[in-house]
Amino acid sequence: MRVSIQWLREMLDTPWEFEEIARRLTMGGIEVEGIEEAAPPFGQVVVGQVLAVEAHPRADKLQVAAVDAGDGRIRQVVCGAANLVPQLRVPLALPEAVLPGDRIIAADTLRGVLSEGMLCSAGELGLEDGSSGLLVLDNDAPIGMDLRRYLGLDDRILTLGITPNRGDALSMLGVARDLAALGAGTLRPLPDHDDAQWPQVLGGQGAFTAAQAGLDLGIQVLDPAACPRYCALVLEGFQPGQRVPDWLRERLRRAGQRLVHPIVDVMNYVMLELGQPLHGFDAEQVQGGVAVRGAAAGEQLDALDGQILALAPDMLVIADHVGPVALAGIMGGQRTAVSQKTRRILLESAFFAPKAVQGRARRLGLQTEAALRYERGVDFDLPMMAAGRASRLLRGILGARLRDGRCLVDPAALPLREPILLRRARLSRILGLPIGDAQVESGLLHLGMEPAGTETGWQAVPPAHRFDLRMEADLIEEVGRIYGYERLPAHRPRGILAPVPMPKAPLESTLRQSMLGRDYHEVITYSFISAQWQERCSPGVAALVLRNPLSADMAVMRSSLWPGLLQVLQFNLKRQQERVRIFEFGRVFEGDTQRQVLAACAMGPAAREGWAEPGRMLDFYDLKGDVESLLGQWPGVDFTFTQAEHPALHPGQSAHILANGVVLGSLGALHPQLAADLDLGGVPFLFHLEWAQLAGLAREPRFRAVSPFPALRRDLALLVPASLAADTVAQTLRAAASALVREITLFDRYQGEGVAPGSYSLAFAVVLQHAERTLTEADVQAELDRLITAVHRLGPIQLRA
Repeated sequence: MRVSIQWLREMLDTPWEFEEIARRLTMGGIEVEGIEEAAPPFGQVVVGQVLAVEAHPRADKLQVAAVDAGDGRIRQVVCGAANLVPQLRVPLALPEAVLPGDRIIAADTLRGVLSEGMLCSAGELGLEDGSSGLLVLDNDAPIGMDLRRYLGLDDRILTLGITPNRGDALSMLGVARDLAALGAGTLRPLPDHDDAQWPQVLGGQGAFTAAQAGLDLGIQVLDPAACPRYCALVLEGFQPGQRVPDWLRERLRRAGQRLVHPIVDVMNYVMLELGQPLHGFDAEQVQGGVAVRGAAAGEQLDALDGQILALAPDMLVIADHVGPVALAGIMGGQRTAVSQKTRRILLESAFFAPKAVQGRARRLGLQTEAALRYERGVDFDLPMMAAGRASRLLRGILGARLRDGRCLVDPAALPLREPILLRRARLSRILGLPIGDAQVESGLLHLGMEPAGTETGWQAVPPAHRFDLRMEADLIEEVGRIYGYERLPAHRPRGILAPVPMPKAPLESTLRQSMLGRDYHEVITYSFISAQWQERCSPGVAALVLRNPLSADMAVMRSSLWPGLLQVLQFNLKRQQERVRIFEFGRVFEGDTQRQVLAACAMGPAAREGWAEPGRMLDFYDLKGDVESLLGQWPGVDFTFTQAEHPALHPGQSAHILANGVVLGSLGALHPQLAADLDLGGVPFLFHLEWAQLAGLAREPRFRAVSPFPALRRDLALLVPASLAADTVAQTLRAAASALVREITLFDRYQGEGVAPGSYSLAFAVVLQHAERTLTEADVQAELDRLITAVHRLGPIQLRA
């Protein structure tokens, strides 16, 4: 939000300079994100009046104007603006004027005609407001007055970062009110308004009726819970060609608002001033009155931004007898929009409950100033005053006449403001120091509350404009904010140190460090993915579909981490990163369940470029080695890898990871069709491990004494049928080994010359060692015989000569 210091001072009597205002706002929780000048520096520009206009004798697109600069001298100025006509009052840059960009104006001859200055557009003065042509000023602008002084351009603008809980600060009144509470000064009387010229109509159970409204146009509120207060005024007498005055135009420009239509501009001004969104309907286009109701199935709204909005039954609309004319609290419709033909309007000033507006605009891809405020909560006592303020401005500026007005209200449906207990002891404990009762009470009073003393502290009812005050912690925060965060003492944290028992399973941080040690980089991807990615990586899995997705690319909850990792891989490959190693710890979702998963993706050279070894591309066994390194955290668990099929992995290069017969995850190369669709230029390898399954594995360390006696190694070379997997042979050997065998390692696999067709050779290193004596050759041979006998049971396995 942009705040003009000049405008702010009209609402707040304060001696603070703008630097102090900015500092105290930031320290008070409303961060000042930027400070800028209301206009760039320029000088020697005055208000001029165009007396006469003639065609340039030598240029079709230029005109020669006679301009009164207010100093008793008529100047001749050459100008090419299309909107140059007699009697206009416009900015005149005199000779020797310096415009933004160090542009110096001099008396000069243009196509043979002397020009004694320049008539300026808004853009040439750095006051860009979206208009074209000369900057047209009010008809009563003082001729000859310095333009900076006339428009009040020596002003500063603060850009505020309003947090989502502080919807009350989205107005000049809200910022002024907060500064007053911070000690800046006192609020000035609220702007002139007239809210006593129309009655309130009180409702009870059910809807308000058109007869109760008593207007020429019937008004009904069919959903009081969503709209407990609805003010409607009928104003008439608007004329074409009207404009809002320069002071109002300038305030809108400094607030970042573009000019739309004089009626709309006034309503936008009131919204910025008081925080109450307003809407105007062309009363001549409203058919038979309006009703505030829920949208019917299949209804649409031709919105002001040109979109055709498909409405849902949980959306609140303003509708006439033909259909919706506005989406309540968000945007109006084209059919009843204010235009140059509008002569009579129905002015709406309402309180829409935040729950009736929240999420609807985002669901439709809209972002409006009204929705921004209603979603956070608008003062429910404000609509009548804001309608009165707008009525007074429309009558004073545009000459409108107030025909009638009503304010429909259901007191029982208005938000209930329950008193909040603030305990003195808890306040001191949280803030770290005792604060005097008088200071606490003064701070709460300045925030719009009337604290009542209790035995333990105070009770206070939040004001209607503070929807964020709901519990004791909120009041403690407010007291600390008003007292001054910078004045609160700093204490070192205190705690009791105790030994931490060793976990039964490796912590996530341990596995993260292991992955980092294997040259992987951790990434964090979105939990939302597109339905296409979901189907590619997890076909047939029931994905959790979002009811209100941010976009089509984030329509379902992920059931695998691989889609996010593959998107990160794509992103890096397109930026010439040939070697990519990434992993993620995250949750995946299936139906109404969620699981923690560790997943990784790798592609490119197996090692970083160097002189020690030639370049080699990563393969299946490199990835398997990385997984085995991770699983080394469980030294007592026997992990196995079995060939398996996965829809996202290569049919011949994929495997399941098992422990105790339970599948822990999968690994392998990406399916060739997927790799081709993604245009990766290579083959990535992926794995995933189920964290819950890993965490459930026993990991208690066990002491094993180191034997002082020598270890012996014997190699077994076996001829194995091709139908028998090497892992099956290895597991059989380990299962048959006695306590003498310390290690069995597969170190060679051979198939080729010297080996019969249909067979292959496996070489195992068997390490034997006794804890209490030196092994004899008879001991070793007996153990080898036991191992050979065990593998013979698997099939026709022979010792290789």
